[in-house]
Amino acid sequence: MIVGRISDVATQRSVLPGAIVRALEALQKVDLAALAPGRYEIEGDELFYSIQEVELQTMAECRAEAHLKYADIQIPLSAAERYGFALPQPDLAPDDDQFESKDLAFYPTPAGESFIDAAPGAYLVFLPRELHRPRLAIEGKKTIRKLVVKVHASLLGI
Repeated sequence: MIVGRISDVATQRSVLPGAIVRALEALQKVDLAALAPGRYEIEGDELFYSIQEVELQTMAECRAEAHLKYADIQIPLSAAERYGFALPQPDLAPDDDQFESKDLAFYPTPAGESFIDAAPGAYLVFLPRELHRPRLAIEGKKTIRKLVVKVHASLLGI
């Protein structure tokens, strides 16, 4: 997992993967508030993002997830969002495997899960196979606007 502020990308260029920098710099050139929910391409199917309106959930309602082909850059736009995170756990089997059709699997609660709250202006990068639990409510359930960038593993050299 990588955590940062979008406003700091220019000073962190030398330590961030190039594809992450390209994605975050592309987003800085777009009026995200004016975009309708949906998918937008940066570099075709290898680097794209979606604007989403999602309801934040309780811990009991939300499951950990992972991807194999893509990294996620999660960016809350309208309000803070809590995220769970755990390192890959090869012995933890998914309870809903959709890798083949959606590059997504859901997991039972992973061991050693940590949590971080991210406000608008922050970004979190979850690499392929890293377990993450987005859409967690901090103070009550509500609908927020967020952005998720998909970065193909090949752009990251993995």
